[in-house]
Amino acid sequence: MISIRTGSDVPTTAVKCLWDKIEFARGRDPETIRLALDETDLFVHAWDGDRLVATTRVITDGAYYATLWDVIVDPDYQGQGIGTDVMRRAVEPFLGRGFSFIALYAADGKQGFYEKLGFDYHPRGMKIREDQWPYSQ
Repeated sequence: MISIRTGSDVPTTAVKCLWDKIEFARGRDPETIRLALDETDLFVHAWDGDRLVATTRVITDGAYYATLWDVIVDPDYQGQGIGTDVMRRAVEPFLGRGFSFIALYAADGKQGFYEKLGFDYHPRGMKIREDQWPYSQ
């Protein structure tokens, strides 16, 4: 039976093991994972016994904007509704509190999953990676 939980008091080894299964999260070091979890406003995670099978993190400014990160479901558990349950637990606490925008980045091919949950494509988003910043010294 899958249990959905919240809180950042999760073994970093379990998080790394799950995240290493997904290309965009692969190779993150445990110390930085711990820092990210500790600085996250809401960490939602799903467990099958002692196996971590899904995560998402929500980071907010506390008033207007929330962003979801690391929406990850173990490939062996995809298609079972676990991702939907994790997303509901991540988004619902911020509804009705005045947040005007809840955003996330979706990997290619995953947009349909988020659209089923009510997310809309937003073409005006932009990003920059640290190694692309032209003003570095």
